[in-house]
Amino acid sequence: MKVNIVVNRRIERLYEEYLTLIKYLREKSKGERFELYDSMTKVLFPHAKKVVDLEDQLNEERKDYQRKFKEWFLVICKSSFSDGRFGETCFELYKKEIIKKSKKDKGSSKIYAHKVILALGLIGLLEGVRDNYSHSRDGGHGYQYKIDWFKWAELMKGVSRGSVALPLDIEIDWTGYENWFGERQFETIKSMTVEPKVYEQAKTYLEKFDDYFFITTLKTDEKKHFTDKWFAAKSLTAIAEHDTYYMLRHSDDSEDNDDEKLIYNAGRYYTCLTNMQGEIRKELCIDGEQVVEVDVSSAQPTMLGLLLRKRYPDVKSAWLEHCEKGDFYEWIGALTLGRGISGEERKVIKLLIMRMLYTAQKPTEKRDNTPFNWYLKTYLKEKDASKKENLATGKLFKSFDFIVMNYLKAEEPKLYELVYEHRTNLKEVKRRKPTATGKTTKKRNNLSIEMTKMEVKYIKACLKAIAPNVKYFYTIHDCIGCKASDAEKVKQTMLAVGKEMFGVTLNVKLESGTGETIMDDFKFIPEDVVMKKKGCYQEKKLA
Repeated sequence: MKVNIVVNRRIERLYEEYLTLIKYLREKSKGERFELYDSMTKVLFPHAKKVVDLEDQLNEERKDYQRKFKEWFLVICKSSFSDGRFGETCFELYKKEIIKKSKKDKGSSKIYAHKVILALGLIGLLEGVRDNYSHSRDGGHGYQYKIDWFKWAELMKGVSRGSVALPLDIEIDWTGYENWFGERQFETIKSMTVEPKVYEQAKTYLEKFDDYFFITTLKTDEKKHFTDKWFAAKSLTAIAEHDTYYMLRHSDDSEDNDDEKLIYNAGRYYTCLTNMQGEIRKELCIDGEQVVEVDVSSAQPTMLGLLLRKRYPDVKSAWLEHCEKGDFYEWIGALTLGRGISGEERKVIKLLIMRMLYTAQKPTEKRDNTPFNWYLKTYLKEKDASKKENLATGKLFKSFDFIVMNYLKAEEPKLYELVYEHRTNLKEVKRRKPTATGKTTKKRNNLSIEMTKMEVKYIKACLKAIAPNVKYFYTIHDCIGCKASDAEKVKQTMLAVGKEMFGVTLNVKLESGTGETIMDDFKFIPEDVVMKKKGCYQEKKLA
């Protein structure tokens, strides 16, 4: 697949600065150049076993070297100098998800990513790394660099934010699976439109975030809130502007520390829609029709019930029955609270169920005298994100875990054994980077992979069944999105495939837009964040 990469004019300006650097290097002796390479390698690649250099870029007869470098330069800068990822340089992400060209490139891809990072350092934009950056190990990834903000601002004076499409001869590996499947999803996203008022609001929001310096000053929970909004706005504008590069990007588990999860995501497909909030996706249209999403209610618990049924065909399970009825979380709410639940409580119970199934710790064996209901109320009232997280992983979860696992132990022993087996018989996997104490591996509950494999097999079978009759579709895990006029066809297909594959009638539901606007989702930067940003500027000037 050939693509146009739409780059900001500012990225073009960076490339011009790089060409000035090359001219400067040509005027130096080889010894002087390697002194520069060596000093910068030590700063940018603390674990490097050899010096990274730009010598192949100085040979004017080797145009292939310059072409390859330019491709990497544009792609890396497109990501690293975008607002949401400012300073982030993960060459493994580019290699696996964007530039899979030919087999002969596999050995040199990493080297060219490092050459680009070296060039940015020599230009003066990169001051250092926040975490150690591994150059020589295969598992090495790029982490956030400290950006010389004033150097960047100086270079960009008077440079417009306009965009320009540059054609690059890059083959995109969309999914790693059947080409037709990836192509069909790509065509679907290309056909989408965004309401003009929503597009303008998202675009205005992005412009307010153009100066994204505050990302280095916010707390983790604040940063997550703003970056989630930023990526949602960016995805909307990318679709509206047909920004091919951004539409092709996906975000499987690139921020997870678990190599196993990154490499083996059990076949799920990812696009720029994957991490977009559901209500925002429903602002999209296909062929002028509203997008409708068809999914399996309580999909992961359902897959667990089906796995139990596969292992023990004669065992009756209330767990699976309530999944089929579509009231699974309400049923769990009644078990833990003894009453009906609100919409907010349902979200929390869903979160706790996922943790109960996939946590890498033994089931809670000691009863807490404080009622679960009290912890739940405290959790819902808590405003501090870190305290809320501590509750979700601590007392709130343990209280919930004790109740549900003891119910399963007494009433559904085979299901209890299945969950207990995965929570205690853990698999050791490699971390993507060592912890602060130097740990390079972690224990993992593999139940999620088993469930996801079943889900993916089911969704792929559904898509093969609808493909002849439904032109546009996309997937979000257990959900198939399509235009409104195709929704009922997709639903009936999903029901039929579920009956054929599993012998049960799955609870398949349609989810369309609520009619509510998302305009308020894109608010301007709060005043306290603006003040933090100003303070950082003043501190640096004084320094």
